[in-house]
Amino acid sequence: MRVTTGLSFDRSVRYMQNSNARLESLDRQYNTGAKFATASENPTGMGTKLRLDAEIASYKQYSVNAGLAADQLNLEETALSSIYDYMLHAVTSMQAGVNGTYDQANFNTVAQDLEETRDMLFNLMNTKTAGGEYIFSGNQSLTPAFSRTSDGEYICNADGGRRQVKVSPSVTLTTSDSGLSVFEKAQLCRTASSATAGVTLSYENSDEFNSFVNGYTNAYDSNDLSISVTGDAYTITGRGGEVLQNGTVSPEGVINFKGLEITMTAGVNNAVVSLDPPANDNALNTLSAIIDVLRDENVSAYDKAQALRMGQVSLNSAKENVNLALGHVGSRLSNIDAVINSNDALSDIKTEVRANECEVDVYEVVAALLQEQNALNVARQTFSSVHGETLFDYIR
Repeated sequence: MRVTTGLSFDRSVRYMQNSNARLESLDRQYNTGAKFATASENPTGMGTKLRLDAEIASYKQYSVNAGLAADQLNLEETALSSIYDYMLHAVTSMQAGVNGTYDQANFNTVAQDLEETRDMLFNLMNTKTAGGEYIFSGNQSLTPAFSRTSDGEYICNADGGRRQVKVSPSVTLTTSDSGLSVFEKAQLCRTASSATAGVTLSYENSDEFNSFVNGYTNAYDSNDLSISVTGDAYTITGRGGEVLQNGTVSPEGVINFKGLEITMTAGVNNAVVSLDPPANDNALNTLSAIIDVLRDENVSAYDKAQALRMGQVSLNSAKENVNLALGHVGSRLSNIDAVINSNDALSDIKTEVRANECEVDVYEVVAALLQEQNALNVARQTFSSVHGETLFDYIR
């Protein structure tokens, strides 16, 4: 094959153009660190890169979500811890009030202490975030969880909703608890009533009676207790004629049954005592009712002490609900730490995979770049040498 001058020239130019293109590609790889810039260069690789970019970005957002959730839960944990402490203080104060030597001045002091505690609880139950949202209001985050009516009753405005945040592809965490479940559904001390004339009831040991009623009552059957007295002996029977207790009536006509004092006047030999249905309320109303009793000078010291004993039972129930909520918050915070560590680890793995698939080894690129530059320089020198000769140069 005859190699003409034009053909040689074209080949040399084409080689230098291709070499320049390779050199430009290597220079781009060196400056950007990426193996390719467009899908046309590597369709499969570009698809992999876009998928990995999206996954890495999602893990970063999950970590941001987890951090925000942790802040919210830390705020709730602080509020609940303070609420628990104030409730514990109220119970302790009421225990001190159950004292046979207290006069009205002492009861007024206890009432003042409980009032201040109630006001602090009210403020804590309406704790807000830095953004002005009430953390215990459920989905009604711009409405206070609790408000006070004109007649002094505290009502719950929260719904049953709980706000949630997705912190990983498969984990959604609750970031707030509704005051409706944490504060409003505290069981009040159980009570009993009797329609039998000549029978009065009082509570000598509210804890004992509360425990008995909670274990005995049945929502689908009768909860009445029948009392029969023969001479100074009595028998108390429950549903189905089951004998619950028998013994001797005191000289004052008092029967003590599971912490409940049943006083029967002379001549009353049979009576029916009904266990009242359970009732729920928040600690704010419980404290208000006790405060009113303590400040009422027409209420005897015995009845004030009895109200304090029953109030302790009710407040302990409210305190237990707060304690359970604290446990749930602590568990969520622990889960967040694990989720954040998991997200970081998965993000690192995806980043490494992306680097292996889409990024260049800078040392290899530098070596290839130097090699291509040398090749281009040689090509240019060769082109100049070959195509710079004349016929006279050849004859010489």
